[in-house]
Amino acid sequence: MIGQLLSILVLGAMISAVYALIAIGFTMIFGVGGVLNLAHGALIMLGAFTYLAFTSTAGALSLPPIVGFLIAVVVTAAASYALYAGLVKYIEDNIVITFLATVVVALLLTELIIIQFGSAPSQLIPVVSGTIYLDAVGTRLRYVQLLAFGVSWIAIGSLWYYVTKTDEGRSILATSMSTRGAELTGVNLQKVKSRTWLIAGAFAGIAGVFIGTLQSTSPQMWLSPLALAFIIVVIGGIGSIKGSVIAAYLIGYLETASVEILGPSFQGVLSLVVLVAILLMRPNGLFGRELVHE
Repeated sequence: MIGQLLSILVLGAMISAVYALIAIGFTMIFGVGGVLNLAHGALIMLGAFTYLAFTSTAGALSLPPIVGFLIAVVVTAAASYALYAGLVKYIEDNIVITFLATVVVALLLTELIIIQFGSAPSQLIPVVSGTIYLDAVGTRLRYVQLLAFGVSWIAIGSLWYYVTKTDEGRSILATSMSTRGAELTGVNLQKVKSRTWLIAGAFAGIAGVFIGTLQSTSPQMWLSPLALAFIIVVIGGIGSIKGSVIAAYLIGYLETASVEILGPSFQGVLSLVVLVAILLMRPNGLFGRELVHE
């Protein structure tokens, strides 16, 4: 029993860090611009398939995994930036049109992936190979799980430092609190929003590679991260980065416990139960909504 509990704690911590990346990118875009980016899951999928394209042994390039990882992050960040600069910037004031446009982009990316890679699931080469057995816990961990945990927290920590210790980062935080107040202090809202989409895209790229490696990579894989982002952000509080991290760990541990105790078929059940309970008791989420658009 103790061994199973320790196993849940360790495995839950590994996947929850990646879940936090997924949710933070999603909530940052909403917090700064009020945009529900339904293409966020598709960007995660793009990260996974970009990594596949550059590292697959069947491909023409077959680069080292770490190089493919870096390329995937850069490509996904650039795609997110291009999505904002080329489309969302011109329609973001219309919530419904933006909502539909990001759905269309997600579907278009899905079709392009199917044309290029086919509809069958693909196997990603891990960024690092090998496993380690934890005697005290009684479970086996893949090195890529440890890497995912470490890289995710480096990214989260870097973001925290950026938004709290640098002028450019503080402008993102100020805009999430009040767009009018930020503008009155001389903040360039377009630049802030562009940087936010760029950061969210980079986070999506990192998450895409690790989700694709640890779970599955297919043209339909974007649906699960998108649903996960919604659940985590609603539980944590829309617009709250802190809430997203805490909610990501709550969901990660619930899913891990469900799989370990009840079986894989119950993976998402407890998460949905918690979501309903939070909505009934705290409709604004655990940490409310940290932004004010005036």
